[in-house]
Amino acid sequence: MGQFRQLLVLLTEVDPHSAALRSGLALAHVSGASVHVLGLFEPSEEHLLREERLNEADIKRQYDHYCVQLRALAERHPGTGVTLTVDSLAADDIRSEAIPYISELQPDLVIKDSESASALARLFGTPLDSALMRGFKGLTLFVPKAAVSLPRRVLVAVDTCFSETPEVQERFNRGLIRVAQALALQCDAALHLLSAYNLAGVFAADMNVTEAWIDELRAALQEPFNALAEAEGVAPDRRHFVEGGSVQVIREQVVALEVDAVVMGVVQPKGLDKLLGDTTERMVGHPPCSVLAVHPHVFETQEPWPCN
Repeated sequence: MGQFRQLLVLLTEVDPHSAALRSGLALAHVSGASVHVLGLFEPSEEHLLREERLNEADIKRQYDHYCVQLRALAERHPGTGVTLTVDSLAADDIRSEAIPYISELQPDLVIKDSESASALARLFGTPLDSALMRGFKGLTLFVPKAAVSLPRRVLVAVDTCFSETPEVQERFNRGLIRVAQALALQCDAALHLLSAYNLAGVFAADMNVTEAWIDELRAALQEPFNALAEAEGVAPDRRHFVEGGSVQVIREQVVALEVDAVVMGVVQPKGLDKLLGDTTERMVGHPPCSVLAVHPHVFETQEPWPCN
């Protein structure tokens, strides 16, 4: 038996080529988990603009057709050896009804096809992926269309820079690493550890002093990163302490290391200073690979997954 027991695949469209469904079935094969597919049906605008009486009839017919397509999708996988169940949810506002459904089901992992969202869309509304990350207090894997079914290289992004509550920060970082280790172990993947740091604000009148100061500051920042990597057993050649903005550094390392999945924290637990959650939402909005978003509530309610 693997790290997973129950996987939940969310489908906003009935797509037999869904990357999320493909990943869910692949993970179920290697872990022995069951897969529950939840189809999220939301009336389209053309129906909502009609008169209410006709609107209700059209929505019912559209939903019935959607359910037939969803059942047919499940029947395409009878011989996979995976326990596959299907359900559907119809709502005027998927965000307000899907998250309570998911929370009650309590899956080990939610898997969803990623949907690109512009900065403007995030400013004037909450994309479904962002709402899911914030509302579901668990693990959510967002999968782009071109993603491989099982990751071969997993990158976990942590923040080891100065914090007013280092104990909280360390617990959060170690929790992220152990979630990433569990995923890598399940998929027989290599694990890499990354932390980005930024020295753009370091200035001094004397450039010689500045260089010495920068070297000293960089060494001080890297010390807790090395200690964290050592404590969690990350091999030296898989540790990456890179200067630059978080989003840019992560994207560059995904390409350089040929990473298939990035593990990141969703929202800041109390006591942490920086907005890691914003970084994660920007990554999910335009994912360079699969992104496993980890809500801090995971570490508040249970011990991190065992890695051996």
